[in-house]
Amino acid sequence: MSCYYQGCTAKGTTTEHVPPKAFFPKDERFQLLTVKSCHAHNTGKSQDDLYAIAQICMNASPNNRAREVWMRSVAPQLKHQQGKLRKMLSEGAVKAGQGVAYRVDIRRLDGFFTALSLGLISASKKRSLPTHYVIHHIYHSLSSDDGSEDKLEAAIESFYRGKPVAALEFGKPDLKNERIYTAEIHGRPNFAGSITVERRAKLTPLAG
Repeated sequence: MSCYYQGCTAKGTTTEHVPPKAFFPKDERFQLLTVKSCHAHNTGKSQDDLYAIAQICMNASPNNRAREVWMRSVAPQLKHQQGKLRKMLSEGAVKAGQGVAYRVDIRRLDGFFTALSLGLISASKKRSLPTHYVIHHIYHSLSSDDGSEDKLEAAIESFYRGKPVAALEFGKPDLKNERIYTAEIHGRPNFAGSITVERRAKLTPLAG
């Protein structure tokens, strides 16, 4: 079987987790979604994976399981390779009030979410994304000073809520643990039109 990555014709000799295992708390890593990957596309994006997980944890509430993921997957890496990850995260940081505002490297986030999207599509359709597709990412900012982020978040929720109309039933990845991570794919079947992949991290405390 070929690698899941768009345009790659190499044989899928390794297993790629979608999302990466490090995204999940240790006791939530059951029956994770996997796709076949070549060695290069499995190991070559590890820095982007770690950077994205760190950014997600840094922007999540400290009262949920994101802190646990940070302590297990990110914190041990801050001292490795002469502090490479720490320098990567702090580059361009500036003081903001009594705290610090960290610059986001969109290139690294794009790399992470491109691989994640390709993995979800491959798992849904059992084939990689055709090469004529061009991938773009939109990062919704839900932060403002006037409370309007609540209205924007409600509008986004309304757009993606529920089952897609029949014409857009592209496919659904068989996610086993939607308490931690959810994904919906909207698009015409058989790659007959544009595709939207909506992803959401749910690093919240477990009930009970």
